[in-house]
Amino acid sequence: MTPRELRRELRQRKKELSRSVALMKRAARERVEQLPVVQREKRRRRIRRAVTIAALLLLAMLVRCECAPPPPVPPPEPEVKPVPAEVTPKKPVPPASKPKASSERMERQRRGRYQNEAQTSPGWLDDFRLQVAARSPRLAQCFSGTERPGALRWTAAVNAASGSVSDHALELVGTGGELSGKQRDCVQGVLSSPGYRLKPEQKQDLPGRVSIVIEF
Repeated sequence: MTPRELRRELRQRKKELSRSVALMKRAARERVEQLPVVQREKRRRRIRRAVTIAALLLLAMLVRCECAPPPPVPPPEPEVKPVPAEVTPKKPVPPASKPKASSERMERQRRGRYQNEAQTSPGWLDDFRLQVAARSPRLAQCFSGTERPGALRWTAAVNAASGSVSDHALELVGTGGELSGKQRDCVQGVLSSPGYRLKPEQKQDLPGRVSIVIEF
């Protein structure tokens, strides 16, 4: 045989093999489909599809039923035309007589001028706020275990000469809660000790009352 004939023979055999393989696959599929297990699975799939389609149809019907009809449009209100009021002619008023000039004239009293003296904040207040803000990390330790950060309003009497604070008043801002006794003692200890280094401009007779909002 020549090489050309061999190639032709091989091609024919390949075609025959591919045909036989396709026939064998088709026959195997038909046999598998005829098995009772496969037929049961097909039935189950059909039932599932039918149940799913029925459920979707029921949902669509319920949605349509739940939609309430639009409210009826109220009838237009009748227009009420105002009745023109009768105009009565006014009687002429006689001219008023001029009052006689009195010999005695009332002297106008001049009002005194009051000047509100502007209350200036002391010069050490900014330094005091900075030193208080620097104690925020220590204050946060007093509230360990809380879910989120908060703010605290602190009002106290400050002695700028000695740097001491007293007469504390503590209030939580925004949360609406109250401080426990342990938290109150911890906060007062952090804000009181150590003392503050302030430079008063003049001698202070009484401690100044200061209110600051501290975030922790």
